[in-house]
Amino acid sequence: MAENDSHYNGFSGMGGSSESGESSPASRAPGSSGVQRPESGNNRPQAPSAPSIPWKPDDSDNTPSWPSAPDNSDSRPSWPPDNSDNRPSPPPAPDDEDDEEDEDDKPPKPPAPPKPSTSDDDNSTSWLPVYPAPGSSSQYYGQVRLLNASANTFPVNLTIDGTAYVSNSRFGSLSDYDWVSDGFHTVTIRRATGPRSVLLQQILPFTAGQKTTLVLTDSASGSLSLPSVTDTACSNLAYNAGCYRFANMTYSGSRVNLMSSDGQTVFGNIGFQSVSSYKQAVAGSYPFYVTMSTSYNFLNEIPILIGSGQSAVASSDPLLSFQVDISAGQNYTTYLIGNTWSDGGLTVVTAED
Repeated sequence: MAENDSHYNGFSGMGGSSESGESSPASRAPGSSGVQRPESGNNRPQAPSAPSIPWKPDDSDNTPSWPSAPDNSDSRPSWPPDNSDNRPSPPPAPDDEDDEEDEDDKPPKPPAPPKPSTSDDDNSTSWLPVYPAPGSSSQYYGQVRLLNASANTFPVNLTIDGTAYVSNSRFGSLSDYDWVSDGFHTVTIRRATGPRSVLLQQILPFTAGQKTTLVLTDSASGSLSLPSVTDTACSNLAYNAGCYRFANMTYSGSRVNLMSSDGQTVFGNIGFQSVSSYKQAVAGSYPFYVTMSTSYNFLNEIPILIGSGQSAVASSDPLLSFQVDISAGQNYTTYLIGNTWSDGGLTVVTAED
């Protein structure tokens, strides 16, 4: 097979020479003695060179390059964004001097609630009242006191929202003012001895900056009642003058007159649990007496009290007589309490409001 292998010489249909130098049968034309093969060497035809491609860009100069990545330090966006420059900073701490000024402008805070304490009398836990400074807490607190006008023989205790305010109060006793916070509170009256049963319980309103007297009285049904008296004193007093009023806290159905020593009506037709208005009174000592009112018509009352220093003039049927000393710039209330059939009878309690 090696003898029949031919070499491609660039001409189609032409046979190539064998390695022995003899021409192959395929290279001979019919009827001829043979065909001279071209000599090899410089006369051998060369393969055409590849034509140049004019559209191909020169890679060394015009070859397009991939875009370069932006500089990370300047323009490349980051996630999350760098807020080192635009990030809002927290507000600076306020100045200590400003805080002190603001604290002066702020209203004072109410005092903390009281802590429980144990009473030695009954070995039970109770809440003691709080006594805030009057100047700093009057906008949050009012004041309250108790007058026991009930003819019952046993003592009672007064609590407000479970806080003990008055203990062992008996007929005719008047407590001092205690502080109570503004708003509605549950007022409870209990027996102080024997079975500590609840005798009375009411929800009453109290107003900041206002004084109140709670009066424990007997009701027509045989139980107890607790009217509230506002001790709002009169103002714009004349020189060397005080204020005075009268209240009937005796028994249901009663109606009385308060008379001056010269027989003039000071306050007339004061019914049960009623309180008169204040009247101006020149400072001095005033003798009065009380009579039962038999008329529901308006009585001519004197507009102002002027001390005479005289003893009370006894009427035909006075219930009792008493004397009141009035000081300039002060306010007073006389409470008529009790009844005509109990051991205590009728009596008066004059309080400075």
